[in-house]
Amino acid sequence: MHKLKAKGMFKLFTEFIEQSVYPLILVMTMWIVFFFNIKYNLNLEQYGIKPHEIDGLKGILFMPFLHENFEHLFSNTVPILVAGFFLFYYFKNLTFIILSIIWLGSGLFLWFIGEQGTLHIGASGVVYGLVFFLLVSGIIRGNRQLAAVSLVMVFLYGSIMWGLFPEYVKLLKENISWEGHLGGAISGTFTAIILLKKGPQKPIEKLQEDEDETTDEFPYWMEGANEEINEIEKDENKEENENKPETIIKYKYIPKNANPWEKDD
Repeated sequence: MHKLKAKGMFKLFTEFIEQSVYPLILVMTMWIVFFFNIKYNLNLEQYGIKPHEIDGLKGILFMPFLHENFEHLFSNTVPILVAGFFLFYYFKNLTFIILSIIWLGSGLFLWFIGEQGTLHIGASGVVYGLVFFLLVSGIIRGNRQLAAVSLVMVFLYGSIMWGLFPEYVKLLKENISWEGHLGGAISGTFTAIILLKKGPQKPIEKLQEDEDETTDEFPYWMEGANEEINEIEKDENKEENENKPETIIKYKYIPKNANPWEKDD
């Protein structure tokens, strides 16, 4: 049993590393672009989104890699790592589809509703998209693990809801793209709805209680552990039976009319 637990924890750790690779690559790219832009004065901000301008459409692709300052960059780094890990962990075969829809959808929305003459940069739209995708998925799918993830998102980033309202942004007197935030939130919600039948689903209820207990005891990341335990128990029982001394049963036939207490000669 201890070996199985250690094996399960090791598998969980390796999956954590594996699913963190792509979010980490995205974040590292953002940081590299940021420092190269500062060091060599490349003025890459010009490649951000310019609403209602054809030339500004290219910013849909480049905007998430561009940031105004260190604080702006760091504020997007942590949520991308956290939300990105959950995305790649629970939606392994859909991650790039989900990320593409959120990335392009948030940028297009911003390009359409943004104020003309403005320039928008930063990965906030992607952040809002990922957070809202996980939040809505956890609510509408009925999956307990995703529901727990949605609670984590609310606990960590519930305050980002204020960034959707232009009145709040005006009070802060900061250059915050509420249009990008709103575009990301809508894109994430839309993606969660259209992909509702894909990825983790609500578990099918078992009729037998012992099957339910097995399902609860072994999460999907320990898939196969139950079978391994059964095999180990079978081997232990087999070994125990082989080592058990053979029992010899002796019996004696007594005729119907004979005296059962009469001793043999």
